[in-house]
Amino acid sequence: MTRLLLLSCALILAFPAHALAAKNAIGGRVIDRNGAPVERAIITLAPGNVELITDAEGKFLIDYLRDQDGTRVKLARKVDYQLEVFKPGFHTEAKTFFYKNGSLWMEDMTLKEDSIAVDDDDSQLDPGLFSDRTQSSGATYEGQ
Repeated sequence: MTRLLLLSCALILAFPAHALAAKNAIGGRVIDRNGAPVERAIITLAPGNVELITDAEGKFLIDYLRDQDGTRVKLARKVDYQLEVFKPGFHTEAKTFFYKNGSLWMEDMTLKEDSIAVDDDDSQLDPGLFSDRTQSSGATYEGQ
């Protein structure tokens, strides 16, 4: 028992606490303007060729990049990255930030719904308003 305790203490002292907890990663959460999580939003990190989607709680975690061959590589440290969030029905949001090292949890990114302008159509579509009804609206079957 004493031997096991000494071995456990030696292992704890050999690995500092920050080494066990440190992980190079960039994470965050995507919400809509009402504060609800936006799931399945597409997250793109550049440079780095990484695309992933948010989970049901709107969260994401990027702990690797991809090189030109598609192989996973570590996050580059002391680099400016651009994070872009896209989901159909929402405006695309982008944020540029400096990543030093370790874990970086970003502020919530808020997506705003797309809106479209609909203009009234001044065209008169009532057939009763047209006196010239010489054109057919359907096919004729003459000779059958």
